[in-house]
Amino acid sequence: SSRGPPLAPPTCDPSLGLLVRAQGGAAMTDAAGELTHHFLFEDSFTVKSVDNSRFERAGRLDCESSTFANNLEVDINNILWPVTPGDQINVAITTDVSPADNPRRLATAYDHDPRLLGRSIMDQYEYVMFGKVYKKDVKAKDQEALVWASYGGLLMNLKSD
Repeated sequence: SSRGPPLAPPTCDPSLGLLVRAQGGAAMTDAAGELTHHFLFEDSFTVKSVDNSRFERAGRLDCESSTFANNLEVDINNILWPVTPGDQINVAITTDVSPADNPRRLATAYDHDPRLLGRSIMDQYEYVMFGKVYKKDVKAKDQEALVWASYGGLLMNLKSD
């Protein structure tokens, strides 16, 4: 079957970081290489469509997993990070962007200041959002998990088999 890794439910804190980069894109890493990090979810997607009709600066991406049976709808500021149908993107969801050598809990989106934080997993991604899960649904019969999150009004709907 083409089932992907299970979507791990958030623990007691429903805060999530959504990290996105172009597949094979220019991740911002230094000579030390990529950092290792635990993600709740990570997958590669193909952007099927971009709906720019709702907002002036935000588009809703409709994405299909390149590897597993996952579907993602997410609003992004496509002025800051332009995306077009057919683009390949890598998406990761985490509850903590803190580096392993500085494991402090980040409470807000403003705690990412590299002068305070040092290197973090965010350095490897081109577009990062901080938000909250507002609804979860697990359908055991269909082996399906649905997660809805809001990133300051930009919405995400993830369906994972």
